[in-house]
Amino acid sequence: MRHPWSCSGEVRPVGGCLPLDGQALRERGARGELLVEREGSPPEPTGLRWWLREPGAAAPADLRALDLIEEGPVLDIGCSTGRHLEYLMARGIDAEGIDLLEPAVEQARLHGCRVQLADLWTFRPTRTYQHLLLMGNNMGLAGRLARLPTLLDRLACLLAPGGSVLVSGKDQRVLGVPGTGYWTADGERPYPGDRRIRHLYAGQTGPWFPWLDLDPDTLAARAGDSGFEARVTADANGLFLATLVLRPRA
Repeated sequence: MRHPWSCSGEVRPVGGCLPLDGQALRERGARGELLVEREGSPPEPTGLRWWLREPGAAAPADLRALDLIEEGPVLDIGCSTGRHLEYLMARGIDAEGIDLLEPAVEQARLHGCRVQLADLWTFRPTRTYQHLLLMGNNMGLAGRLARLPTLLDRLACLLAPGGSVLVSGKDQRVLGVPGTGYWTADGERPYPGDRRIRHLYAGQTGPWFPWLDLDPDTLAARAGDSGFEARVTADANGLFLATLVLRPRA
């Protein structure tokens, strides 16, 4: 369940109130499921029930990827209600998170997670991290492919030497999303992953905001240009996991 992170760190309001994902969290989904709609595609559920810790709610497919992390400290960027942090902390791993939504931070803290109400761009840590988490397609917070180098540079600044970024997402090419038949990162044509998304909840529709749907090949190439070594695995359903390891600086 992810939400609009702006480059300025501002949460986009709906009608002067909390954005719809914040409303859904604060109300614990009392008025229905929180959906996310990608422009040109039908709305999809966000997994709100799992983030709210409701019994029987299905966990996201990428949860087990956290088993790759053997030591901290870890920073979960866009941690929402802290479920990934709980998973790591149960294994004795030093982990903390940041999120822009106050209801998400409140929920995370209620369950013993160390979370700050902050955004990636203005967050001022007191230490560097061995691992950063950008799960659930959260590399999309770059907004546009043109801003991906800025995002990767920011991540590098947060990492300890030899640290890594764990990324999960969906390869829209495999999913057959309209307009993704010519994905390219060469700058000669518009990148189809430069998209817009919005949230829907309780009969309301939030505003469109930019979101980057990266394919794993472009992620690996751009990460390499920014000083990372990318290790990517993918399945037949389009789900991919990437570990971006920060190369030693010369």
